[in-house]
Amino acid sequence: MRERDEAFYAVDAAQWGKYTANDFTTVQQNGQFMSRSERIGNLQSQKQRPYVPREREQHVQQGDLVATRFFSGGLWVVEVWKRIDGAWATVMTQATTATANMP
Repeated sequence: MRERDEAFYAVDAAQWGKYTANDFTTVQQNGQFMSRSERIGNLQSQKQRPYVPREREQHVQQGDLVATRFFSGGLWVVEVWKRIDGAWATVMTQATTATANMP
């Protein structure tokens, strides 16, 4: 997870893609739905920025699936990871802007 996050902040689409399933989808905090290829194109249009670590991270594992929720950069993020051919990859994410009165 950390390597995928680092690739995101470094705008390294190839490295990010290594940890992202081919059928990956995401919903961004603005409500925009993106496929893997759309998200890679969006990532490549961004500028590098300093790494922001995850906070309040929670994981639930059920066999070859892991759901994780964390706070980072003013967002709550939910990711679903799946073991595919022996390697972990994220299959979907959703980000929501945090409110000022978050716990």
